[in-house]
Amino acid sequence: MMCPGRRILNLLRHAFPVAVFLACAVPALSRAENVILYLKSGDKITGYVVSEYTNRLVLSNSWVKELSVPLTEIARREITFAPGSNQLAGVTNHVPVATNLVGKLKAQMAPPAPPTLFKHWKGTAEVGLDLIYNTSDQQTYHGKFTLSYELPYRSDPKKFFRNTIDYSVEYGKIEQTVNGVRQTVASADKMGGSDKTSFDITHYWYAYNIAGAGNDRIQKIAVRGEEGPGLGYHLITRTNLTVNLESGVDYQIQYNTDDTHSRDLFFREAEDFTWKISDRTTLTEKAEFFPRINGREYRLRAESTLSYSLWRYVYLNFTVRDSHDTTPVADAKANELEIHSALGVKF
Repeated sequence: MMCPGRRILNLLRHAFPVAVFLACAVPALSRAENVILYLKSGDKITGYVVSEYTNRLVLSNSWVKELSVPLTEIARREITFAPGSNQLAGVTNHVPVATNLVGKLKAQMAPPAPPTLFKHWKGTAEVGLDLIYNTSDQQTYHGKFTLSYELPYRSDPKKFFRNTIDYSVEYGKIEQTVNGVRQTVASADKMGGSDKTSFDITHYWYAYNIAGAGNDRIQKIAVRGEEGPGLGYHLITRTNLTVNLESGVDYQIQYNTDDTHSRDLFFREAEDFTWKISDRTTLTEKAEFFPRINGREYRLRAESTLSYSLWRYVYLNFTVRDSHDTTPVADAKANELEIHSALGVKF
């Protein structure tokens, strides 16, 4: 009688070649699988699926190693197999070779369009925390919310009506021990929001209006408000790079914590660009220059953000922000520089 240990060894010895055969057969089978994409434009593309993401499909064929096809451009797809290959284990080769078609999927249309109320909307929400622990401990909490609406014209889908709402908040504190007493001092305490509306006049020119409000207690600004119209120009409109130039006027009101206030009209010169460096990395930048209408003073706001997509709708931001006022409130600095990192989500 064969002992149980020897029986197990014999079983493994016979099963090992079968496992090796299956391990080699599975990649061969998947390599034999072929896909045909029928595009909405009427074109047809054949190749092997290299990878598939939430918004695109990557193929490989005899004339290109990697071809990226947006899912929104695919009307349907078919899966075919090379002559003589089996679709699944247990399937015989009695299928006529002349058709070269063993398995065929039902038409897979592009994902259904979202409800009319939401398909033109998109937004982001991000939060961040900057920490320093030393002789003085510092914590800075900040968050930002953006919601934008973009509607193409029925008469010309290349022209748009746009509206963007931005809201940000920041609070920071410094804790330190002075003469044995723990003291806490605010290092940041501000919030602000803006609403920008624009509509294309031609494929290049557009009109806009900006309204905003906020405060900054560290800079001794109790409340500020602004509004102004202007004209913009789409300088570059590529798929991975957009550049816009804007010029207009901006009326600003500011009430300070020392009971002073100012009301003045400014010119506004601005630019912004968005550069999609790769599928995961995007660089955005915008700058606004406000010379007073008297030509003697000015205000400046600039911001650059490097965004990296971590997973699907989750991203990491690194932002450098600077603002300057040639006539700041008494005892406040003219320039303010901020460097932040934040974790965000798109929706």
